[in-house]
Amino acid sequence: MERKDFFKFLVGGVATGSILVYLESCKKNDSSINAPTVDFTLDLTSSANAALLSSGGSLVSNQVLIINNGGNYVAFSDICTHAGCAVGYNSSTNQIKCPCHGAVYKMDGTVASGPAPSSLKQYTVEKNVNILHIHG
Repeated sequence: MERKDFFKFLVGGVATGSILVYLESCKKNDSSINAPTVDFTLDLTSSANAALLSSGGSLVSNQVLIINNGGNYVAFSDICTHAGCAVGYNSSTNQIKCPCHGAVYKMDGTVASGPAPSSLKQYTVEKNVNILHIHG
């Protein structure tokens, strides 16, 4: 094999491999996206959790996105079911969004628009005075 043919072969192989890796990384397969099992508490009197005191406030703790939804607290895995990126809450649109590929989730964790193939894992939130217990 001549040197120039070898380099064509090498560049072609690298390009093909790169394309396959990219396509595999964006494949709609949520079986590899594992939301954690959680069991923790948050003290609402702590300044670290102050965002949760107002409606529309949110924070992430232990890979869980907790949102004050009009005085009712909801909690979801912050792991997008498409590619595992961390999602965030947008209080102005009342949606949970993934910054990586644009997936949007509703306030019940279901998919509003793709590419996410499935809902976010939802956790149980119990409020006792100023303590939130998140588990599931």
